[in-house]
Amino acid sequence: MIDLFHGLLFLHFLGLALGFTAGFSNIVMSRLIVSAAPAEKAVLGRFPPAVSQLGRVGLALLWVTGFSMVYLRFGGFAALPWTFHVKLTAVVLLTLTTEYIHLLQRRVSHGDLAAMATIERSGKAAMLFGLLALLFAVLTFG
Repeated sequence: MIDLFHGLLFLHFLGLALGFTAGFSNIVMSRLIVSAAPAEKAVLGRFPPAVSQLGRVGLALLWVTGFSMVYLRFGGFAALPWTFHVKLTAVVLLTLTTEYIHLLQRRVSHGDLAAMATIERSGKAAMLFGLLALLFAVLTFG
């Protein structure tokens, strides 16, 4: 029988999988788009915004389940070590960066192609923040 905590943990890991899947697949797709023929770029260019919505859902799952588990298991943030607070800082930076990317994607969809280079750099930063959050989660709970 799965209790509430383990159900939340399952959903937390699902959010993690969705987030990293979106991040890694967008890195791969951006390289394919750069080398694609002009006619293919428009079709391939529809992929990153669509898959980044999966990442957004994953990040939302991480926030909701993370807060729930912290209060259910630990009674709040005060009981957690400094490594958890570093992890949480990385998640905040990840969230801010991904929301910035979504803003830039809207600008690209309205014709601002200069925003595309900023999306690529921001995507790399988001991946770094995600990996840092994962590393410090392992150091905290592993």
